[in-house]
Amino acid sequence: MLRPMKMQKVRLVALKSIIDDLIKLLHEMGMVEINKIGYPELEGGRPLDFYNDVSEQLIRIRAIKNSLEPQKIEIKNMDGKKALEEAKKLNIDEKVKQYVGEISTIESEVSKLRDDLKILEMLCRMPDVDFSQLTSDSIDYVIGSIPSLNLEKEDKELKKIAKVFTVRIEPLTEKDSLLLVVYKKTDVDVESKLSDYGFVKIDIPENTTTPGESRDTKESEIRKRLERIEEIKKEIHSLSVKYYEKVSSIEKALSIEADRAEIASRFNFSSNVFVLEGWMKEPEVNNLVKSLDKYGKKVIFEKVETGHDEMPPTVLDNPPQASQIQFITKSFSLPNAKELDPTMLYLITIPLLYGMIVGDVIYGIISLIISFWLMKVFRNSVTMFNVAKIWAISAIPTMFFGLLFDEWMGMGHFALLKLLSEWGLPMLISAPIYSGFHRVHELPMLIGITALVGLIHLGIGFIMGAVNEWHHNKKHAIAKLAWIGVEIGGTITVLSMMLGILPASAGTIGLGILGVSVAILFWGEGIVGILELPGLAGNVLSYARIAAIGIVGVILAEIINMLAPTPANGLLAILLLPLFLILHSINAFIAMFEALIQGGRLNIIEFRSKFLQGGGKLFSPFTVNAKQK
Repeated sequence: MLRPMKMQKVRLVALKSIIDDLIKLLHEMGMVEINKIGYPELEGGRPLDFYNDVSEQLIRIRAIKNSLEPQKIEIKNMDGKKALEEAKKLNIDEKVKQYVGEISTIESEVSKLRDDLKILEMLCRMPDVDFSQLTSDSIDYVIGSIPSLNLEKEDKELKKIAKVFTVRIEPLTEKDSLLLVVYKKTDVDVESKLSDYGFVKIDIPENTTTPGESRDTKESEIRKRLERIEEIKKEIHSLSVKYYEKVSSIEKALSIEADRAEIASRFNFSSNVFVLEGWMKEPEVNNLVKSLDKYGKKVIFEKVETGHDEMPPTVLDNPPQASQIQFITKSFSLPNAKELDPTMLYLITIPLLYGMIVGDVIYGIISLIISFWLMKVFRNSVTMFNVAKIWAISAIPTMFFGLLFDEWMGMGHFALLKLLSEWGLPMLISAPIYSGFHRVHELPMLIGITALVGLIHLGIGFIMGAVNEWHHNKKHAIAKLAWIGVEIGGTITVLSMMLGILPASAGTIGLGILGVSVAILFWGEGIVGILELPGLAGNVLSYARIAAIGIVGVILAEIINMLAPTPANGLLAILLLPLFLILHSINAFIAMFEALIQGGRLNIIEFRSKFLQGGGKLFSPFTVNAKQK
């Protein structure tokens, strides 16, 4: 669980005569991630001969499927060769293409008609004007909008033009008016003169008579086109009912055939044999060997030694209960196959830090309720569903720390029971059962505890880093352990010489441990390690955010509790109760959100950086199923 699954590199050398059957076997077993190889003495890979034919038909079938209406069907398994034959026989693509094209054309026409309709609705402010009668060899007109404030100036300008016959104005909006000007055709550009006053011409639809009559005509044309679209959709629906299952089955079969034909481009060939290489899970090697026995000497199976610079793909090996945390590991720098997997540690530390930050029993219950609600709402979203599951797990330590801090919506248990007793609930105890750790009153100790948590958390990271480096570079592994010495020596020195918590003699010991550790660090990592020493202090101080964010939540809760409704408030309690609950809900949500973000940050940035280089490539076997094996 603390390491990715062990992988084995394999090589298969086989006769060309069994290439189709062997590819089919590997595809159905889904055990091997086949890599592209290149042996100088062999020919480069190429897809199988039928690849082009299959690809052409697959593209065609997918186009047909995308044009049909999805149906509830059961996709049938179909042999690849039969699927190819069925695809070539299927001749509905031209009909479907025609229908889709016609719908697209009609929709464009309807869009244009609707634009015309908007203009005609505007022109209906002049219902008695027949625009077809306003144009002749000698007269013309212009219509448009103009700011109402400019009407007086525009009117004066029009009076200067002797050949203007008619000026008509109708309100358009609060600020604009509809202006119609009929004039005799001359050399004077009426529209240009009007534009100086903010006039914007309206291009009315062709063949417009009176606005009302033209509007009715356009509406009739739209109805006819929409009716035609419905007729076409019924035709497409009929085709979908008849062919969708068949098309989907053909598509699936051809997709499989295309994958099998294309994978050969990763092989190498000679005149009689082909070679393929890839990775598989070590525990599954024997299963593959047994399956290859039926080919006898036609195929040779070999285990290949991994090269020094080769990195196997990564398969995380964690129990199903850790799936939501494994999501974080995959999302933020997947460990390579030779590194420790932090998933199981995240499963402990992320909820633990969350609980320390929120630290309230009631807020923990609210956190649990919110997380279950989110899991229901986002059950189809991988990201949000996993976040909600992490949220639910984190609610448990939240309630534990709430008991430890004695925080119940910012109140102690005795204060909460006392408040409830004022509303008639029985007071079961006469004195507090215990005294919790009050975060506000014990702030210095709280900061010290969070710093200690940071030192332990980072120390675990350094140990994991040493384990990762041990078989690769023992010098770097020892340097990783030296960082723990820096932590211990630095902590003893600060507690003794700066804070006076430990005796002065302990400070001397601390300085000794610190000095030796720094020397080893310099030996192992050089000047780079020395330059990173201030960064370690910054990492440790980052854990103080556990105290800081938690304290802010407590103080806000205590302020909200000043509004706690009691019978003494009388009718005011009716107003105070919803306000009290809403404010606590907001405070709880903020605390929980910050705890998720900051707790995640401490794990993913501060902790992970001490041991994980990442850069792993997820195992992607050649398989019929889309899922990773």
